[in-house]
Amino acid sequence: MNRTYIKTIVFGILILTFTNCKAQTDEKPNPKINSENYYEYYQSGGTKSTTTDWLRRHEAVPIIIDELEKLGFKTKQYILYELEDGGQIILDVYNRENDLGIVFNTGHFAFIKKEQRNTRTYKQDKFKISGSLGKRKVYEALPKNIIVLQETWYWYQTQSSSNDKLVNKKTAEFILREDIRKKVAELEK
Repeated sequence: MNRTYIKTIVFGILILTFTNCKAQTDEKPNPKINSENYYEYYQSGGTKSTTTDWLRRHEAVPIIIDELEKLGFKTKQYILYELEDGGQIILDVYNRENDLGIVFNTGHFAFIKKEQRNTRTYKQDKFKISGSLGKRKVYEALPKNIIVLQETWYWYQTQSSSNDKLVNKKTAEFILREDIRKKVAELEK
């Protein structure tokens, strides 16, 4: 192959990469999509390749903290919390004054279904001194002052070209914020 042809291909790939990165950083939440209707926007199959991903704990926790601070709560991260039965869990975010905790359950289902929003189970992995995975503790219910959020609820999709009919990452972040506000309001009743 001639060098000019190779340079053109490489330049084209760089332009596509830059364009895709720029499009993702310029994302805005879709105002039509919210926590009540976002499953209607899930796209599966079709002619365009669609990638589904989820907000991870390291992305969600700063959003949770920010939203709680906007609501007037001072927070701490990763607090060991003792339950009434003597068990202990690690809260991702905690407000001591109101005894309010939030856990973000990692892991997600392979297939997106609206019924997954009903999942309230919390799973906490324990690790051995060697670093290997120990016994997993499953909590079917936690005290009412602890809000359980699930990674599987905060999915988003991308395509190689912009598509305003997709739940983008900013919209997933907006839905997380919306959920926090709703759940805190429910606790305050």
